[in-house]
Amino acid sequence: MIVHDVVQGSEDWFACRIGRMTGSHAQEISANGKGLNTYIYKILAEKSSAERESYTNEHMQRGNELEPVARGIYELAMNTQVKEVGFIEHDEYSGCSPDGLIDEDGGIEIKCPSDPVYSRVLINRRPDSKYAWQCQMAMMITGRKWWDLVYFNPNFEQSMTTFRLEADEEKHEKLRAGLERGKELIKEITSKL
Repeated sequence: MIVHDVVQGSEDWFACRIGRMTGSHAQEISANGKGLNTYIYKILAEKSSAERESYTNEHMQRGNELEPVARGIYELAMNTQVKEVGFIEHDEYSGCSPDGLIDEDGGIEIKCPSDPVYSRVLINRRPDSKYAWQCQMAMMITGRKWWDLVYFNPNFEQSMTTFRLEADEEKHEKLRAGLERGKELIKEITSKL
């Protein structure tokens, strides 16, 4: 595990991630099926292309603006300090970009969803599966025991809700199998280029 001290979203951060399977696609990796194949072709295209595809929308912009606020509120509420990190390299094929590490055993992933999405999370009292898998991959890579998945939306009286996720070895095994298959696909496809 190598921690790259880069600013998330910067050119250096993109350079660390390029050609690697990342935590934001952990659900596809764990499923180890057609979604993984599609994802591998996407990351290889990004690696081979001279122009990096950039995608952003109002929800992503909102997240970028609100994440530091959410982190500060979380630190106060939990009486802790979050150490920001750039990119954590698992190996030459994979890594993750956590929103922060906490003490020796924990980490944090922050989501700042729209009103309808946040409302659904509050009503259902469970996190989105995609983000739970992202947290599991971060725990697998870092060896940490727990991860707080934090949802933040300042438009609500209850502006923050947190789900404490524990490391799940069964899920980690699925991720390892998907990462191994992903490595094989990367090698196989690259050898044809």
